[in-house]
Amino acid sequence: MADLFQGTTSEARLLADERFLRKIAYLYYEEGQSQEAIAAKESYSRQMIGKALQKARERGIVRIAIVPDLRAGYLRNLSREVRLQLGLEDLVLVAGQSMNELAPEEMLDGVVTEIASMAAEYLDQLLAESDILAVSGGRVFLRNLVRYLKPSRLLAHLQVVATIGFVEARTTYGDANLIAHDLAEAYGANHLWFPAPAFLVDESQVQRTRSLPIIKEAYEMMQRASIVLTSVFPPHTNEALVHRQIITPEQRELIEAYRPAADINHWVFDEEGRCINELLTPPPYFLSGMEIPRLKDKIARGETKVLLIAGGSPAYVSAIRAVLHAGLANILVTDHVTAQLLLRDDD
Repeated sequence: MADLFQGTTSEARLLADERFLRKIAYLYYEEGQSQEAIAAKESYSRQMIGKALQKARERGIVRIAIVPDLRAGYLRNLSREVRLQLGLEDLVLVAGQSMNELAPEEMLDGVVTEIASMAAEYLDQLLAESDILAVSGGRVFLRNLVRYLKPSRLLAHLQVVATIGFVEARTTYGDANLIAHDLAEAYGANHLWFPAPAFLVDESQVQRTRSLPIIKEAYEMMQRASIVLTSVFPPHTNEALVHRQIITPEQRELIEAYRPAADINHWVFDEEGRCINELLTPPPYFLSGMEIPRLKDKIARGETKVLLIAGGSPAYVSAIRAVLHAGLANILVTDHVTAQLLLRDDD
């Protein structure tokens, strides 16, 4: 009886181990080995291998999708139509789902996963040795992009840096610095930390912080970025920022008075694309990282590709629209339902 219990515990431990699940999934789906062959090679039962593959699918390590030719053609046509109407350099669409029954804050997890996975593939094809990649943070899209990234080659001369410092005194799963570090590790690239607090007291403190040697090099690198990788936060996240004591209730009220629609690195924009930080005198807070509104000029001069990743929720429609009206992105990865809504609302 004790041996049976021990075996059951060992099996449960393995099925909870993501590295084990990824290994088995790779052998089966990438190398094409049979379950029997994997069982013999790894010294497990065939039933155990079957359970591991099932668990890998449940946890999103393996995703199986069949896209009919008709849908693929529809997505290509829609992508071209939306790209031209919105003035984008490129638009990549995944299959979405109806959002009619969703509350504004709800998300379609499967669609979010598809967007992040497609963005990972797109980024892999976009990057070159000579690029400087500047990365924003986020638990939803950017962290999942890292999770699904499969580098096709090493890029030893690629340089990677965050676009924003640390928002809290402790690190979190979605910190831009950590995401930038993980992306650099994946490609064997060069990485610089931007070890600055995101929020500062006043403009003079911003300038003093950026002049510190350990921060100056990273700040200058992000200013030269050839690719900026970012997502966008819808305005309902401001409540969470207050709860986490990142901004004050008074700062939130100042911003809310201008009806915010989008937030990138705490630079906040209304639906027309106006930067609310710059409409307020003085601004609600001061930020040490990349000056997001300046991306418009870099795009116009052809200096920077800004890859925006968002969708799968009603809240992201107005947020994406605000970013595009502000001219802050020239490449978008989203789902086709979001694209249809962007097209409809821009008529």
